[in-house]
Amino acid sequence: MSDSLDSAPAMIYIPDMNGFTGYISKTDIRITKKVIPALLETIIDANELNMNMVEIQGDAVLFYRIGEPPTPSELVAQSKKIFLAFSQKLEELSLQFPENSLYLPDSLGIKIVAHFGKIGLTKIRGVSKLIGQDVIIAHRLLKNSTQADEYLLMTEQYTSRFEQEELDKVFAFGELKQGQDEYAHIGTINYRYASLKPLFSH
Repeated sequence: MSDSLDSAPAMIYIPDMNGFTGYISKTDIRITKKVIPALLETIIDANELNMNMVEIQGDAVLFYRIGEPPTPSELVAQSKKIFLAFSQKLEELSLQFPENSLYLPDSLGIKIVAHFGKIGLTKIRGVSKLIGQDVIIAHRLLKNSTQADEYLLMTEQYTSRFEQEELDKVFAFGELKQGQDEYAHIGTINYRYASLKPLFSH
């Protein structure tokens, strides 16, 4: 792929850690500098949709894939893999660092934002960057009004490409809820979301 791209349809996919700021503020940095990279690497290693990783943003990983979006079935399978791998790594790290003042699985969680739109790709001093309003939308949605702690959130721009029957079938593991939030300079963004925790039993 070229180092620069004016505009192309793409899936933007961002797994993000819940509880990151609180965990960092209460934990010895000698532990966090081992725990956080291990968790981020776990997320990256779980990428089975052949997505491109463009950057790590503190507690989140920004993936994208040019072209048609993955099907709801593929998206759920990918999200399940990340969620379960992340949860398992939290348990392993809790045993590895018993001196940690916080029990990791109670301190950190995972949320995932999936958005379909148009992106531009450029390079700044050799570093690839995604640009465009849809990139901003995906990032803004990391701060939303959902009540779930760990969830998969999909914008209407993604879900509207599929029949409701297909979405209901794929999300049989948990109730698919509707939500919306309004953001300055963007407007109202409608989305659907489902808790990831029921995946433990499927």
